[in-house]
Amino acid sequence: MAIRKHTFTLLNKSYELDIPDQLEEVYRIGERRLNAQIIETMADKTDGYNDRDYLARVALDLAVELVCLESENSVDADSQALAALIEKIESRLK
Repeated sequence: MAIRKHTFTLLNKSYELDIPDQLEEVYRIGERRLNAQIIETMADKTDGYNDRDYLARVALDLAVELVCLESENSVDADSQALAALIEKIESRLK
């Protein structure tokens, strides 16, 4: 299992993550989904919000979605990879 650096862009900022090559596409899907949700959330134009606030709202939405999936006992490998991506993103933003 080859692990290499891959670059992902969120909110116009690039992040390098060491991930297994076979998970790269899962991360790319997560990257696209997260960026799409951020853009959708930013369309609300909440007063006083900055990029970090919008990202926090999206992270909460994704966490709630994950909890719902877990409660249905239907978490598959892709959902776990997405949860890992969210966790890595959140840790890099701190």
